[in-house]
Amino acid sequence: MNIIFLGPQSCGKGTQAELLSEKLNISIVTTGNIFRSKKASGDEEGKLIASYIDKGNLVPDELTDKIVRDELQKEEYQNGVILDGYPRNLNQAEELDKYFRVDKVIFLNVPDAIVLKRMSNRRICEKCGANFNLISKSPKEGGKCDSCGSNLIQREDDTEEVIAVRLNSYHRLTEPLIDYYEKQRKLIRIDGTKTIEGVHEEVMKHVTRNT
Repeated sequence: MNIIFLGPQSCGKGTQAELLSEKLNISIVTTGNIFRSKKASGDEEGKLIASYIDKGNLVPDELTDKIVRDELQKEEYQNGVILDGYPRNLNQAEELDKYFRVDKVIFLNVPDAIVLKRMSNRRICEKCGANFNLISKSPKEGGKCDSCGSNLIQREDDTEEVIAVRLNSYHRLTEPLIDYYEKQRKLIRIDGTKTIEGVHEEVMKHVTRNT
C-alpha cells in the first residue's frame, strides 16, 4: 500500500507516519531525509541541493521530482511506502501520478492557532533529527533525544513570524492537494488535534478498511 500524509507543519505527520510504518512494516520516504543524504554524499546532485537549502530556498520541483522518483524505484519500496513531505504542490502531485500508484492520502487537519503553539514548543535532535514536542511528545529525559541521547534544540526558524510565513506558503501551495486527491476519492480527513494515540487509532481504522 502506498500512502501520503498531508497537513500543515507540526500537524503530526512524522509521528503518525512512524506509527503506521511500524504497524504495516513499510518504509517512510521524506524529502528532508533524501536531501540530507544527498548533501552528505557530496555528488553533483548533492551539491546542487545544498546550493538551494543552504540559502534557505526551496529545491525546484524538477530536481525534487527526479530525486524522489529515483528513490521510489528502489526495491525496498516495491511492497509499499509512506510519503511524508511530498508532494508539496499540484505540479509534484501530477508528476507523481505519472509513474506511482497512490492508494490513500491522509490529511491531518489542524487549525493555524494550534500549529503555532505546537511549533513554538517543537524540539529536534541536533544529531539524528528526531522530533519532539514539549506539550504532546516530550522527551523521557529533559533536553535529550530518546533515540540517541544527543541534545535537543529549537530550530532557528520556529519563531512566530517565520511560522506564519510557512503557514501562508502551505495554504497557497499544499492545500490545493486536498481537493486534488478528494476528486480522486483517495482523501481521508482526520482531526489532527486529538492525542497521538487518538489520531493513530483513526488512521488505522481508515487504512485497514477494505484492505
